[in-house]
Amino acid sequence: MSEIIQSVFENQNTAGQIQDKIQPSYPFLVYEKHEDLQRLEEILGQIRQSKTGRQLIDDAEKHQTSICLDDGMRAYGAYDEVENHLKVNAKSDLNRQVGTMAHELRHAQQFQKGIIMDAYLDTPKTYIQNQSVIEADASATATAVCFELALNGNDKPLEALREKDAHIVNPFQNQAVKGGLNDGSAYQAAFKGWFSDYSTRDCYDILYIKMVRQRFKNCTREEEEKKFERVVPVNDIVQKVCLCQGKPYLSEKEADAFFSTQDACSVSFERFNNIFGNCYMKFNFDFSKPQEEVMKEKLGLCSRPHSGYMPAKIVPEPLPIPSVAERQVLAAEKIAAAKKEKTPAQNIIHEAVKRKIVAQK
Repeated sequence: MSEIIQSVFENQNTAGQIQDKIQPSYPFLVYEKHEDLQRLEEILGQIRQSKTGRQLIDDAEKHQTSICLDDGMRAYGAYDEVENHLKVNAKSDLNRQVGTMAHELRHAQQFQKGIIMDAYLDTPKTYIQNQSVIEADASATATAVCFELALNGNDKPLEALREKDAHIVNPFQNQAVKGGLNDGSAYQAAFKGWFSDYSTRDCYDILYIKMVRQRFKNCTREEEEKKFERVVPVNDIVQKVCLCQGKPYLSEKEADAFFSTQDACSVSFERFNNIFGNCYMKFNFDFSKPQEEVMKEKLGLCSRPHSGYMPAKIVPEPLPIPSVAERQVLAAEKIAAAKKEKTPAQNIIHEAVKRKIVAQK
């Protein structure tokens, strides 16, 4: 019996030594099961095959963002900017987890830029619009990662994302195949596509109401006096986080025009009434005027019908993604055209040099 026990202990020690030799490729993974580590490595491995994805992972590592799988969550994923912790739904399939993690990694990257958001202190319009910016941008960036994977021959994450968010993926793809990955037009198309889904927007409006109530329970006397006063211009957030190739893909003028539209200043009818109820004492609303007029005057907000009565999401037909062979032909044509344009200039320089040499003689 003692020999059997000794053998068991020896086998356990050996297994422990083997386990210790496994080093995660990302130093801030949180896991208990070896299966979770394997799945996290699979997700990260796929994201790293995208140039945009590699940058997201590198920035998260510099920021020491922890990452885990969570089998108890209802959402696809979440990022907690206070704890700097990212989690992905363990029950999703791998292809959807790739897009989800890219989305949440973008959130981690966004909050590294000093974004300040507080549902209780910010004006309702400020918070709602800025919240929509970070969500639309994260969706556009996740699409960019999945599209780059599709260009490399793995289109499964992109198709999983399209199944859920075709109103974002299709506009992105249509601009990307025209060269929009470099000039930011693909990101801009996906960003605007996010706002065409009123059901999702209403979900975030509901979340805003919940955040206000949660903060109210823990606010200080000073915060109570300053509630709903702080203005964080949406353009400030756009210029900080909505970046492609290091440059904003929405100019200040474009962002101002987009967020000054009635649609971008609207919340669903139900949330409109919630906000009115939260703010009427703070801003001393004039009850002799129509509610819509008062809300527009004091808070810059208007209402829209319930999401069930909203128009269908705008989903254009996607253009085909060019194959590797097609892109090689296109690249060769561009190189040839560039050389042809360069040759006349080189000839002019060559002739000028020859004339100079002759003149010197």
